[in-house]
Amino acid sequence: MKNSISLFKGIIITVVLFAFLKVYGQNSDCKVLMPQISGTYAGECKKGLAHGKGVATGIDRYEGQFRQGLPNGNGTYTWSAGNVYTGEWSKGLKEGKGKMINFTARGDSVVEGYWKGDSYAGKVLVPPYVIVRKDELLGYNLRKIGGDDIVIIKFMLKGQINTRMNNLQMSYTSGTRFKSGTYEGLQSVRYPLDLKITYTTSNPLSRSSFDVVFECTINEAGKWEITLNN
Repeated sequence: MKNSISLFKGIIITVVLFAFLKVYGQNSDCKVLMPQISGTYAGECKKGLAHGKGVATGIDRYEGQFRQGLPNGNGTYTWSAGNVYTGEWSKGLKEGKGKMINFTARGDSVVEGYWKGDSYAGKVLVPPYVIVRKDELLGYNLRKIGGDDIVIIKFMLKGQINTRMNNLQMSYTSGTRFKSGTYEGLQSVRYPLDLKITYTTSNPLSRSSFDVVFECTINEAGKWEITLNN
């Protein structure tokens, strides 16, 4: 009886070990697309690329989550010099919350906070923009569309260009106001930008009018488009 139990335990251990090695064992057919860690890889794979949990070792070492051959999700990256980053990744870049430990001759330094595009963004994550006020609007859309420091403002009424606007006023902390065709804008903007827009518009189905107020702060540099819908 004891021999049967021992045999059964041995079979279970063998099966578990085999499964572990199959999933996390050395996988020479699975590629890691980051050159610094593309020497050897052990872990999960999908369509020939590291995908899921794994460990990649080259000049540097990364252990954590992968997606389509690149660090993506949570993981720990150790440089050859000994510096370590533990935190969130996106497409092979540090992106999100994390902690960096730098080892120097003068002693260790620890930096904690948020990373964006592989660069440290600060202890507090600043959103690209903040809506402060939006009175008498059916909807709005604020999106980044390029790299120039310019803001384009479009006014819509029931899906068409709003031609029923009056008393349009804009206050802003930087930039020069301009008009091009059917939209207004600001150019040579310095960020963060505080912007307030007010105007009066009427309802196309009646003679009533109402005062619109839209106020926002744009923190991230670039070309932005604001669409206000009534």
